[in-house]
Amino acid sequence: MTDRDHRVLDAAIVVFARYGPRKATMGDIAEQAGISRQTLYARYANKAEIMVAAMELISERVVESVSDAWKDASSIGECIDIFLDLAISRFFDQIRQMPDASDLLTGHSEGARAVQAIADKTKVRLLSELFETRAEMLTSRGSSPREFAEFFYSSASTFKFTARDSAHLRQLLATLKQTTMFMLGEAHA
Repeated sequence: MTDRDHRVLDAAIVVFARYGPRKATMGDIAEQAGISRQTLYARYANKAEIMVAAMELISERVVESVSDAWKDASSIGECIDIFLDLAISRFFDQIRQMPDASDLLTGHSEGARAVQAIADKTKVRLLSELFETRAEMLTSRGSSPREFAEFFYSSASTFKFTARDSAHLRQLLATLKQTTMFMLGEAHA
């Protein structure tokens, strides 16, 4: 991806956040990126294509941020906190403030849903690798690193859409972390 692509996609993310994916226009995106509409259309056929590319970029950035932050983490609990902050909590306020936010984050087109499915699998893989260090404990409790990663990610992701407010989100994520730490053998019942 070129620097221009990054600039266009960053502009698209800003425009989608401001107007919502449904009301944003190619002209809005071009203006925000500081390029002509013709230049934008030369690279992206339509708004749906830009949305798919923006979703890919957001997902790549989240996974990269989590992976980088995990390098400095000193415990599995800290890794869980990092994941919940970077992959879940940071999007919660954006979802609440953005018109049609769920379109950008869950995809309203077939292409966007496919990108989201790949992004979800990547995050589950990342969590599965984290939980692999506790595979024996998870197995003794009737799960596997992959299964538990899927449970953890599905639960946390759902909370972005079901939490009533920030305090409720924090409470839900804290409960999920407690459950996770117990399953990993890091906490006592």
